[in-house]
Amino acid sequence: MHIFAITGAVALASLNLFYLALSRGWFGPFERAGAGFCECFRPGLVKQPANTWSNLGFVAAGLAMAWSLSIGTFSRNRNALTQSSFNAIFFSSLVVLLGPGSMAMHASGAKFGGFLDVLSMYLVDGFLVAYSARRLFKLDNIFFALIFSVVLAACLVADRIPGKAFLNFGYGNVAFGSFIILTTIFEAFNIFARKMTHASAWAFGSFGAIVLAFFIWNMSLTGRPWCDPNSLIQGHAAWHLLDALSVYCLFRFYVSEDEAEAEAL
Repeated sequence: MHIFAITGAVALASLNLFYLALSRGWFGPFERAGAGFCECFRPGLVKQPANTWSNLGFVAAGLAMAWSLSIGTFSRNRNALTQSSFNAIFFSSLVVLLGPGSMAMHASGAKFGGFLDVLSMYLVDGFLVAYSARRLFKLDNIFFALIFSVVLAACLVADRIPGKAFLNFGYGNVAFGSFIILTTIFEAFNIFARKMTHASAWAFGSFGAIVLAFFIWNMSLTGRPWCDPNSLIQGHAAWHLLDALSVYCLFRFYVSEDEAEAEAL
């Protein structure tokens, strides 16, 4: 049960820290960060309530992952998540942190909150690349940590470059997307070259959820057809919830993997 206990502690600590930072002004002055995501800024402590509280979907997803790993739901499958408490806790905790990270921007409207939003994304990005590479190339913990650090650093450096790189996306967004593509390539090699066995339906579910999320995100940006700034029904909130669903489906894809069967082929 320690996997769930530690992930739960991360959730409680990060949410409490979020509240303290918001209520005491630690995020810095209101600077309209997140204005491009349609929802109007409202008076009071939480500037964009729909876009803020929808991020609890990430917290729920991370806790659900940790709980199922704690009680051994997938223990029959031998893989890097079911066999390593470190991987289980690290991945679950990073998914949990996506929630408070994004909440920091949408609740405060501060630039530092915006930084915490993208930082939480880059942390998960680093894990996905490192995790897929570790399994593909059978790397040890040192190389896992090195790849994770390099990806995180590359995203943070790219995020500091001013201007737009591609289709109105910033350089940080392009770096993030490029590493997601690299992860997909590594996973394809894991499936077709290493012959790892998975429940592939979860991969399609994850992909479908993120594609739908991106479509809704694009249609709901400020000034786009589905944007209603005064509504509490926000497309960007749906983006958060669908992203949480996507990462949970990806988790189910990962834990369905059985390296023992792959080695027997």
